[in-house]
Amino acid sequence: MKDELLNEYADQLATLLPLAKRAYGSRATQSPQHDASREYTRLLVEFYSKGGSLLQLASRIGVTYAGIRRRVLTAEIPPQPKGRSSKATDSMIQHRAEMLKKIQETGDTERYHEAIYQMYAVENISLAKIAKAMGLSSANPLYYAVAKVKLLKNQEV
Repeated sequence: MKDELLNEYADQLATLLPLAKRAYGSRATQSPQHDASREYTRLLVEFYSKGGSLLQLASRIGVTYAGIRRRVLTAEIPPQPKGRSSKATDSMIQHRAEMLKKIQETGDTERYHEAIYQMYAVENISLAKIAKAMGLSSANPLYYAVAKVKLLKNQEV
């Protein structure tokens, strides 16, 4: 039964994957790539809710487990509205990046994630610029932190 479920969803997801991988920017964007990405996520959530193994699925379709797990966990978070441009100065970005590094060194993950969330959602600072100032190769971990805080805030409501 589990193998049938894996086979069924792996085939559907593998078909969507090439187009879904090309969806960049806000999840609210309307494009064939974003439509494929939304359907990809919907299928992942459906597969997982039926008891499917994300680890096996990731291995089967050649993607990272962390990536599909993130999609499943954050599927219910609404996309960020468009039209937000950062007004942060270079010195402000550098200061915030240094602040994040200090918080990160304490090992207080909740505080670190909350600080990232505040910079992004409240102060409207570009996470790509923060990531660059922190010496990160990608802003993805920072966006993950924002998603984690949003999930917690949604659970509290």
